[in-house]
Amino acid sequence: MSLRGRLLLSYLGVVVVALLSAGGYVVRAVERRYTETYTYALQVQARLVAEGIRPHFRAGADFRRLEELAQQFTWRRGVYIGVRNPSGRKPHLGPAQPPPPQEVLEALQRGEPTSGQRWDSSTGEVRLFAVYPVLERGRVVGVVHVTAPRRWVDRQLQPIWWAFATAGALALFVSAFFGFRIARGVTRPIEELERAAEALSRGEYTHTVPATDRDEVGRLGLAFNRLGQRLQQTMEDIRAERNRLEAVLAAIRDAVVAIGPRGEVQLYNRAAEELLGLRPEALGRPVEEALGSSPLAHLLREAAAGKGLNEELVLAGEGRRVAEVSTSPIRSGTGRCEGAVAVVRDVTELRRTERMRRELIANVSHELRTPLTSIKGFAETLLAGALHDEKHARKFLEIIELEANRLMKLVDDLLDLSRLETKGVTFELRPVDLDGICRGVVERILPRAEEAGIRLSYLGEGPLFVVADSDRVEQVLTNLVDNALKFTPEGGEIRVQARREGTEAVVSVQDTGRGIPPDDLPHIFERFYRADRSRTRGEGGSGLGLAIAKHLVEMQGGRIWATSRLGEGSTFCFSLPVVQDDPRGGSSSNPPGSRVR
Repeated sequence: MSLRGRLLLSYLGVVVVALLSAGGYVVRAVERRYTETYTYALQVQARLVAEGIRPHFRAGADFRRLEELAQQFTWRRGVYIGVRNPSGRKPHLGPAQPPPPQEVLEALQRGEPTSGQRWDSSTGEVRLFAVYPVLERGRVVGVVHVTAPRRWVDRQLQPIWWAFATAGALALFVSAFFGFRIARGVTRPIEELERAAEALSRGEYTHTVPATDRDEVGRLGLAFNRLGQRLQQTMEDIRAERNRLEAVLAAIRDAVVAIGPRGEVQLYNRAAEELLGLRPEALGRPVEEALGSSPLAHLLREAAAGKGLNEELVLAGEGRRVAEVSTSPIRSGTGRCEGAVAVVRDVTELRRTERMRRELIANVSHELRTPLTSIKGFAETLLAGALHDEKHARKFLEIIELEANRLMKLVDDLLDLSRLETKGVTFELRPVDLDGICRGVVERILPRAEEAGIRLSYLGEGPLFVVADSDRVEQVLTNLVDNALKFTPEGGEIRVQARREGTEAVVSVQDTGRGIPPDDLPHIFERFYRADRSRTRGEGGSGLGLAIAKHLVEMQGGRIWATSRLGEGSTFCFSLPVVQDDPRGGSSSNPPGSRVR
C-alpha cells in the first residue's frame, strides 16, 4: 500500500476511534439520562397513586379495591400499578402468590421510595420500576408498585441513535475528503523525491525536486537537490578518472588483470586480451574459468588472500610464451583484502634474445677458435724450423692464408648481420629486372657447378620487374645457390626459377641434395644454425648466410621460406613486390632511387 493510502487510513482510523469513543460516551450519557427521566416519571406516578389512595387506606378498604383504584391511574397499556400490604404481599391473591420483588422489600424496609430496572421473568423483558410507600402517622401501611417496559426508553432513543449515526457518517465522509487532501499534500513532495531518486538511479543527475516549502519535507528536497549536484560532480570525476585509468591501461604494454573478493575478473587491458586471450565475456566470471589452466589464476587467488608474489611462468597456448608475473593484493581502507591485481610482462623475446646472445657468444667463440687454432699451430710450426723447408713452408702459409680468409669472411658476415639487425644498411630500391639478375647469377656460378658435376639451370618467364636493390637481391640469390652447391652431391641438379604470383615475384632454388630434417627446418634461418652438425666446417660454412639472406629479403618488403623432404632435396624461395606500372614510365610502389633503411 502506498504512503498516501496508509496516511489516509491512519487518519480515518483516528477519526473513527474518536467518533466511536465520543459517540459511545454520549450515547451512554443520553441513554442513562433518558432512563433516569423515565424512572423519575414512574416515581412521580407512584407518588400520585399513593396520595390518591391514601384516604381509602384510612377508610379500611380491602386491597382488591385499592388495587382496582390504583389501576385506574394506568396511562398506557403495558404499565402495571399494584398495591401491596406492609409485608409486600397482595392479600386478595391468597398464600400461593410469588415472593415480593426486591424493590418492594427495600421500600418497606427503608420506608422510602425506590426505583431501578431489572429483568422481569414473568414478562420476559427488562422493566423499569418505582415503589412508593404509603405512610399513615409515620407508619408504612402499604406500597404502590409501578413498572413499565424498558423498550419504551429504547424506542425514544432510536431516532437519536439514527441522528448520531448520520452525523458520524457525515463526519467520516468530511474527514475522508480532508484527509485525502492532507495526505496528498504530505505525500506529493515525497513522491517527487521518489521520482527524483529513480531518475538518479538511471543516471539522470540533473533532475531536481521543487522545494518551495520551508518545512521538514522542503528542507529534505533542498538537501536532495544538493545531493544530486554533488553526485553528478562525483560521477563526472569518476568517469574522468576511469577514462584516465583506461587510457593508462591501454597504453601499458604489460597485461594487467584484476579480480574481486570472490575471485571474479573485474578488469583487464588490451594487452591481457592479446597475451592471455581474455575476452569481454570473461568479466564477472571466476578467474579459473577466464584463464583456464594458466597458473596465473592460482597466483591471483593467493594474492587475494594477502600474499603478493613475483614469479616467471610459461603461459599455456601456442608458442609457450614466457612471462614475468607480479601480483599484489588490493586492500580496503580497513586493511581487508578486496581482491588482487597481476601485472604480466611478456619476456619471451627478451629470454630468446638472451639465449641467442649466449649462443652467439658461444658460436662466435667456437667459429673463431678453429681458424685461430690452425693459424697459431702452423705459425708455431714455421717458427720451430719449418720456415726453412720451402715446400712445407709454402703449404703452411697457404693454409694460414685460407684460415685467415675464412676468419675475415666470418667477421664480415657478423658485421653485415649486425648492421642488418640494427637497420644500419641502406637499400637503393628501384624497379629492377629480376629475370636478368637470376640469369646473371646462374651464368656466373655455372662453371663451378659443371666442375662439381652438378646440372645448374634457370627457368624464367621473361622480363619481371620488382622493387628492390639489385645488389642485395644478387647477394641473396648467390647465397642460396652456393648453399645448394654445397649440399648437392655429384650428379645432382639445381633449378632456379623466377615467376609472378599475384602482386609478388617469387624466386625458387630447388636442389636434389640430402634434404633437411623436419625438426631442423623451422630453425635454418637462425644464426649459426646447421641442420647437419656432422658436416665439416669447410662444407657447412659459418651458419650466417641464411640469416643474412632473411634480413635482406624482409627489409626489401619480401619474405623467404624453405621446404624440404629428407633424401629428396630442398627448395628455398623468396618473394619481392612486383612493379605495378610500366617501369619505363617511372611509376612503381616505391619510386625509383628511394632509400630504405
